[in-house]
Amino acid sequence: MQDRNYTMMQASLFEKLVSVTEAPSKGKLFLKEPLGLTSMEVSLNQLPPGGEVPFYHKHKENEELYVFIRGQGQVQVDSDILEVTEGSSVRIAPQGVRTLRNTSETEDLCFIVIQAKEHSLTQWVMTDGIILEEPVKW
Repeated sequence: MQDRNYTMMQASLFEKLVSVTEAPSKGKLFLKEPLGLTSMEVSLNQLPPGGEVPFYHKHKENEELYVFIRGQGQVQVDSDILEVTEGSSVRIAPQGVRTLRNTSETEDLCFIVIQAKEHSLTQWVMTDGIILEEPVKW
């Protein structure tokens, strides 16, 4: 059978992520294994109202990008506290000491975290993309 140029999975709704995994990653679904990712780690995350990550962490080599898609909360990086809402994005260098919490009393904080080795991006959409000269067919 021919290998395909993609992998796909269907995750649960963000509000159901709490039931997907057990502690200490409750509310987090890592996509590396199911999708066979080779250059990044991606996770889908949900914190219930008033929830928080109960520890600080940093990384050896990977920067993280937090993309908030619902709710409101705070991200703490070193001694700075950043207010985040739907549409906020925060990039954190590997050495940044971080944690976060949901500051809402009624709504989940839902976000995506993308993790990749700092300074490893050598090409991006404008330098890596190739537009093909064939018509689109559905």
